[in-house]
Amino acid sequence: MAPTVVLPPNVRPLVPDDPPWVGAHRLIGRLGDSALGAVYAALTPEGHPLALKVMGEEWVSAADPDDKVVHLRRVPGSCALGVLDSGVHRNRPWSAVEYLPALDLGRHTGVRGPMGGAALLVLAAGVAEALMDVHDGRVPHGDVKPGNVLVTATGPRLVDFGLARQVDDGDSHTTVGSPGWMAPERYAGSRPDEASDVFAWACTVVFAGTGLPPFGTVVSQADAAVRARGYVDLSALRPELARVLERALERDPARRPSAEDVYLECLALLGVPEDTVREEWSDRLHGAARTHWPYVDVSWHRPELWTQAARGLDEEAAASGRRTWTPGTRVRNARRLVSTRDPITGELIMVPAPDDGPGEAHGGPGPESDGGGRGVPEGAAGGRGGRSRRRRRERRGGAGRILAVGAACCFALAVAGGGGYVLFDALAQDAEPVSENPGGPDGPGESAAPTGIDLVSASLDRLTRARTLELTILTHAGNGEGYGQPLPADTAAEPTLFDRVLYQADPEAVRWTSTVSGARASDLMLVDGELLYSDTTAWNGPAVWRPAVPEELGASEAVFDPERILEPMARVVETGTVTSEEETVFDAPGPTEDAYGHLAGEDPPDGVPAVLVEGTFRPSEESPQESAFTLVATEDGQPLAFSTEGPPQGGYVLNGRPVAQAVPAAFAEPVPAPEYWYTRYTFAGLDGDLEVGVPAPEEVQR
Repeated sequence: MAPTVVLPPNVRPLVPDDPPWVGAHRLIGRLGDSALGAVYAALTPEGHPLALKVMGEEWVSAADPDDKVVHLRRVPGSCALGVLDSGVHRNRPWSAVEYLPALDLGRHTGVRGPMGGAALLVLAAGVAEALMDVHDGRVPHGDVKPGNVLVTATGPRLVDFGLARQVDDGDSHTTVGSPGWMAPERYAGSRPDEASDVFAWACTVVFAGTGLPPFGTVVSQADAAVRARGYVDLSALRPELARVLERALERDPARRPSAEDVYLECLALLGVPEDTVREEWSDRLHGAARTHWPYVDVSWHRPELWTQAARGLDEEAAASGRRTWTPGTRVRNARRLVSTRDPITGELIMVPAPDDGPGEAHGGPGPESDGGGRGVPEGAAGGRGGRSRRRRRERRGGAGRILAVGAACCFALAVAGGGGYVLFDALAQDAEPVSENPGGPDGPGESAAPTGIDLVSASLDRLTRARTLELTILTHAGNGEGYGQPLPADTAAEPTLFDRVLYQADPEAVRWTSTVSGARASDLMLVDGELLYSDTTAWNGPAVWRPAVPEELGASEAVFDPERILEPMARVVETGTVTSEEETVFDAPGPTEDAYGHLAGEDPPDGVPAVLVEGTFRPSEESPQESAFTLVATEDGQPLAFSTEGPPQGGYVLNGRPVAQAVPAAFAEPVPAPEYWYTRYTFAGLDGDLEVGVPAPEEVQR
């Protein structure tokens, strides 16, 4: 971090391994760390401060593999708050919440001491209300503790990031939670449920009223498991509240009251009449908070400092040739959500973004409508760049540009919910991300199928989240006719590159085989950060792996990054404009001769109903001309094929992936240069039973 970039209070500089982008959000620094990952200070494209948590790599294998986690839906007026946005960044789940200044309960108690009297009752009622709303959605919280309760200026807030549920709902036998605050059955391996949440609620209230953990300082999971069955001293608390807590701390989950029961008992202790109807409970609680809640000073928080820091970082990025970001830019991803303020409550919410027409990347009014819900871009009657296309089709509506959605391939569906979180810097120590919700803004349910650029983004998301992936990449001189054009008549005379990429997430490995013009071949693998090569695999030979020297092979480790492999699709999502879209039937291409047929996993799907999207994009910032792209995908975003075609100035995004040893100079820099390079990706299998062939450490010849 350069000293010229001034960060907001309590924001630490990013470290070299931190990404500059996650999803659509620009990271400006770190707020803190926890056992489950790092929490970053971030900005939405509209300039709203966020706290964004990325799960640590050690938890990825334990996370729910099917993203079945149900997310907390925002309930207006509730002390429980939902996630604004979430997704997957390089196989690691993340979630984002609104950043506002507040103390978590642990920090507040350490600074100002325990709560007492009506203030403690307000806290107990507020957290119980939050749990009641969580449980109404048939969702346990799973990690109630002081670090997840915020002492905001207007009352208590329970933070629900959902990671404990995500891991506990996965294949791992690991129980995720916070020792010292969990119910006894959780230590025995039980999944979180409503009864264990109520137990943890009681532990949190005891801490708030005494300043001490209910079971003392625990030193290990085993120690915590023993103490959780012990006695809790409630003598310092108001007797009426102590009796409620005593029942909530029952060892037998069946004997504990529900969250609604303890909520109503706390309201009664605050003087709320028993005959108060449910619709008035929240108003009565907030009225008590206005009267009895402690003062919280938030004057030090200045959101404009976050934007200034982002601009300073972007100036550095621009000076070094990296991608920059501008507040106020609309981002279109698979769910097309933007951040805005609720006009009634003033809370930060995520809402569907209006379609953007050309030249409206900075938050201007949306394009005109064609009457069918689609925007019509200006000049839609003509093709871009004047290129003649063999498959010229009827234009079906507007095509907008989109801003870069994070670093390449960090695209994910936005989570349902809305509603803002208030978040204190120290909350970063306890915040946990969630996986994405397949539902719409109002909760789980069906949503409209993506189209145009959104379909490209959805396909890219499917690829970046795949646990295994096989694709072939065919590159040769193009004829200007776009997707589906034939191979050159003489591949020996006209350089043709055939690549097969095999990827697996656990253990993470990328195997890249290349055949140039049907003769020259190479077999490379990146596994555990080490680049290996085998010169014996071609033509059905067994692989004999040796450490590779990248400089000698003309290949670098960066080439094997999944983000780099799929960067052409990411460039389309960043800069693409759709020119046509139609329904089609995908016919798998015939086999192409290469030296590694025995490594193939699955055959590409064939005869599949699909959507064909065509358009133009800029393959690089330096490219003087736009290039053409075609995506063939199922209606729900499963990619089948993808192609690019454009002038050689497009660089490696168009010219294939020349990572084979000693690539012929005629291919790398053809003389004379072809008018176009054509590259076709065919996706043979996603999440299939793929055998990459990762060697054991002792099998690598050193």
